[in-house]
Amino acid sequence: MDESGLITIRPCVISDGPEMWPLLQDMGYIDSEAGVRQRLTALSLREDHYIPVAAVETLIVGYAWVQDYGPHLRSGARTARLNDLYVLPAWRRHGAGRRLFAAVRAWAQARGVRWLQWQASRAAIPFYERLGFQGDTVGDLPEHPFFEIDFGAG
Repeated sequence: MDESGLITIRPCVISDGPEMWPLLQDMGYIDSEAGVRQRLTALSLREDHYIPVAAVETLIVGYAWVQDYGPHLRSGARTARLNDLYVLPAWRRHGAGRRLFAAVRAWAQARGVRWLQWQASRAAIPFYERLGFQGDTVGDLPEHPFFEIDFGAG
């Protein structure tokens, strides 16, 4: 069942810290709640980072985080990296992830990004494949394939 009509995608705001904490904990690799909240506050205010959240009324059910790395040294083309895309297990396959990814993609395109890149966990590979993407498993981390959208490709 697609419940995307219930899901609102909006930018993360500073007051979302308490609601974001359980999702960030689920993603793992955290040092402390205070450190995470400090970075979340700082990054949500930066123009080169975008943290959209998927909300159902006041409950945050997912988030994404993308960073614009700016112009490439040699080519001048902008590159952005999708660092996180996470949806609470109970809300997966209800449209939140798809809508978060669409928001990230639109943000990157609006900034003139040439390449949007990310690596996926093994569990996330089917999600990206359903969106029509095929990861490259060649490299240092074949269990985390590399994905890329080239907005400049004709």
